[in-house]
Amino acid sequence: MRRSALTAAAVATLFLAGGCSDEPEAKRPSPPAPTASSGKPTQTPTTQPPSLDLPKNAQTLIAETTGNKDQELPAFTPREGAYTLYAACEGKGKVSIVDRDSSNPHPVTCNGVGTVGVVYEDEKPQHLTIQVTGGTSVWKIAVISGNHQP
Repeated sequence: MRRSALTAAAVATLFLAGGCSDEPEAKRPSPPAPTASSGKPTQTPTTQPPSLDLPKNAQTLIAETTGNKDQELPAFTPREGAYTLYAACEGKGKVSIVDRDSSNPHPVTCNGVGTVGVVYEDEKPQHLTIQVTGGTSVWKIAVISGNHQP
């Protein structure tokens, strides 16, 4: 019981350290508005998934995975007593990572700032879920074995 409370506190602290953008939203460029053309449906530009700066030659537990809605990630087992989450998102929604054994969501910073967090955990299967609320966002996540703080 105490280990999961410490794990949750460590993850929350690391996710908050992911950073914030000091650029006001009003100054960010907005995508061009779609225009109507004769006989062709208009298409709204889609948000592209952000890139992750993963360490080279690290053992991948979950390869880069991209989505735009809630998704359960495959189970994985950390081998080095810890794992490192790399996550990023773009859009207006809020993205969180939730350990399915806990109800405490850990926010992912969106729109230009990647989130990196190290979780210290025993060698037992881990079950994470990505949650998107409050709008549309495209997210990308990867999980690497061990402590790989940038």
